[in-house]
Amino acid sequence: MKKVDLKKKKKITLQEDKNKQKAPKKQASNSKLFDWILWACVFALSIGLIFLIYQLHMLDIRFVLAAGTILLLLDVLFFVLLKKRKKKSWRSALYKVGMVVLIALYGFGDYTLINTYRAFNDITRGTQSTIHVSLLVKNDSPIHSIEELANKKIGYSNNMDSRSSSVAMAQINTEVAPIEYVDLNDYQQLYDRLMNGEIDALIIPSNRIMMLKERYKSILSDTRQLQEFSDTRKIDLSKIPEIDISKEPFVVYLSGIDEGEDPDLDARSDVNILVMVDPKNNQMTTVSIPRDSYVPNPAMANGSDKLTHLGNDGVLNSMEGIEEAFGIEIDYYAKMNFQSLIHIVDALGGIKVDVKIDFSEQDENRSFKKQDKIYLKKGVQTLNGKEALAYSRHRKTEGYGNTGREYAQQQIIHAIMDKLTSPEGIAHINGVMNVAAKYVSTNIPLSSLQAFISKQLSDIKPWSVDSLTLKGGVDATLTTVSMPSLPVSCYLLSNGDLAKVYNAYQRMFYTPNLKKFGFNLSKDPHSLIAYKDPQVRSEYMITSEDSSRLDPYNVYYGIDRVDSSNASVSQNRAESEQIEVIAPSQVEQPVYTPSLPQEEESGNQEPSQGEDVPSQEETPSEPAPDTPQEPAPDVPEESVPEQTPTEQPTTPEQGEVQ
Repeated sequence: MKKVDLKKKKKITLQEDKNKQKAPKKQASNSKLFDWILWACVFALSIGLIFLIYQLHMLDIRFVLAAGTILLLLDVLFFVLLKKRKKKSWRSALYKVGMVVLIALYGFGDYTLINTYRAFNDITRGTQSTIHVSLLVKNDSPIHSIEELANKKIGYSNNMDSRSSSVAMAQINTEVAPIEYVDLNDYQQLYDRLMNGEIDALIIPSNRIMMLKERYKSILSDTRQLQEFSDTRKIDLSKIPEIDISKEPFVVYLSGIDEGEDPDLDARSDVNILVMVDPKNNQMTTVSIPRDSYVPNPAMANGSDKLTHLGNDGVLNSMEGIEEAFGIEIDYYAKMNFQSLIHIVDALGGIKVDVKIDFSEQDENRSFKKQDKIYLKKGVQTLNGKEALAYSRHRKTEGYGNTGREYAQQQIIHAIMDKLTSPEGIAHINGVMNVAAKYVSTNIPLSSLQAFISKQLSDIKPWSVDSLTLKGGVDATLTTVSMPSLPVSCYLLSNGDLAKVYNAYQRMFYTPNLKKFGFNLSKDPHSLIAYKDPQVRSEYMITSEDSSRLDPYNVYYGIDRVDSSNASVSQNRAESEQIEVIAPSQVEQPVYTPSLPQEEESGNQEPSQGEDVPSQEETPSEPAPDTPQEPAPDVPEESVPEQTPTEQPTTPEQGEVQ
């Protein structure tokens, strides 16, 4: 019989018992380690959230401290719960769920703040503008490279684009010589010479090509690009005013371009809106300026031009032209292209708009194909991005015109703002920020934008928004400084329009004494308030009151400075192309008539006080229901004046003076 060592057996048994006891402890330790990792993630994300809230500089420091305190207290609370929680209890499971939820919330908050900060940095990058310059030949030209241009003729316009032309010519000269350059002040005549074989190639910026495309529909198929050059210009930041926009009034010029995707491109501005902001009184006024307005073009010695053409020489040129026209100062710009509207509206999940007419419109690519067109019925509905763009563009329906389109653009802007401030819109904030970062550019300094938002968040008050539409002028067919050999459709603003904008601007800086305020209804009912700085009319600004003195074929630099050098070419072109030349009629000086306030009907929301929207008599006429109206695809936009309803011109609002 074997002898059993009882001591050794007892030792082995004790060791096995210890191992059995250690196993659950190890499992519990692993479980608690996972909990500690969760807590560490929550703590790190909360610290990051506090830092990002502070770094964004959009919230009052008191709010930042309060938010930081709450987040840290939550961290401490979960730390205590972690230390005292019991193993394998329902509280332990609830603790894990709570930690995971916090990680998700903090992670979303961190991502949103990082995305917001990055987007604001990108949006406020407006420090440069870009012009793409093309070297074109006829599509059937035997020339297929720059080297083959030796001893050939290349046309360019030093008068229109001296800098861009010089950039292209300098690069061409490094690759080929000799070359004969032909300088003309008009791209239409240069294009005609290219088509007639009088020149072999043409240097022309892409924005001028798009301008010519309104007259020469097949220009893209009739020509071929040999090479493209880029001219990037730095924007002069010294012109940005040093004002505290959280406290002082300021004006922003909204420019909507209809070319490419890069907001830094210089191109025609088809949407031109002034936003006058008075942060002291929480008052905002938007002014829609017709794209065809006949205004001075600073880039071309203040010769009269269509407002939309001013954008070809940069957004600052458009700002200076508007300042010259109305006698006001514009502080900042915000520039975007139409593609941004599509993506912003889609990122918000659509916007609710009361469409005023039945219509059909070409799509974002200007396609007239039936499958591409946008068809909309009148009435309140949710529009997607393409539909919103079509509504903001449409103007061809008879009796609708510019007035209807500008009102539609204001509807779109207000609908976007309403959606952005709704709970649903806030949930889409990251998508909106991603779109804005790509398609929007402004010269408002980031620090100023942060200060403005911080002030609004720390002192939340309702804003009053007024909308003004300029409709006191007349249509006319005139020759412009940027197209000096062709009369095109223009819009002559009235003196009343100029006064309306100027008085809206002055209201931001002036608080009227109501004791001195009044009207004498027995006479012409003008306001008795006189602003400190009276409006000074520019010597270069031509209005509808000057219409009887205008010749449709001359280029004007103010009413008394006339360039007739291209008048015969302009007249011959108008006759050969059978362009209908509409002479503006002389209009009487408008008289302001105050309107009585209307009672609010149940279920209908009235416009805010001072909002300039079409009244029942002014509302654009509508086509018969169920019959969408087709735009006129075969008629060039530049050559056909818009048919707007004849209206009694309006003058400044109550409290304004002409």
